[in-house]
Amino acid sequence: MVKKFLIFSLIFLFSFGNDTFAHTHIESSSPQSGEVLTAPLEEITLTFEGKIEQSSSFTLQNAAGEAVSVDNIAISENVLSGSLTEPIENGEYLINWNIIGADGHLIEGEVPFTVDVPVTEATENAEDETLDEEVTGEENNATIEESATTNNDAAVEESTENSSSSYLVPTLIGILILIVVGSFFFIAKRKQ
Repeated sequence: MVKKFLIFSLIFLFSFGNDTFAHTHIESSSPQSGEVLTAPLEEITLTFEGKIEQSSSFTLQNAAGEAVSVDNIAISENVLSGSLTEPIENGEYLINWNIIGADGHLIEGEVPFTVDVPVTEATENAEDETLDEEVTGEENNATIEESATTNNDAAVEESTENSSSSYLVPTLIGILILIVVGSFFFIAKRKQ
């Protein structure tokens, strides 16, 4: 009887353990993590695996760490979205999101992406005129972009590590519970 219970418990734990103990994670995003956009960004959409609470939100920042205005941030079931009224400049950006899942846990993450919209001829001529005045500024921007790239790569790596470890902890907790329950039955049977 005890062996059957333990076998059933192990099968149940490994079959449903991750889903039982898991938190709400990001399922998809627009723009996607690491995506290079070649068209103007009009809307940001983050879709999660489960329903999220109304206090969930996100911010958008450029490579220099400055906030970029996002309007009409809204939540609908498992989707968090916001719109951009003005086109954003070419460069690297980071969406910092924090949500409260249906289980009540606060979860945070980042979605790095790059905007590289082709420049039209009229815009190119205007940029050529101001380019001479901004030679030193360009050197500073290159340093900032290199720093942002390094930070974004580290953020993506950290986000991946966080998502992997979020499944490991609940599985370990389930195994410990199983060991305690199994030990209880083993001790109870020995006393008989």
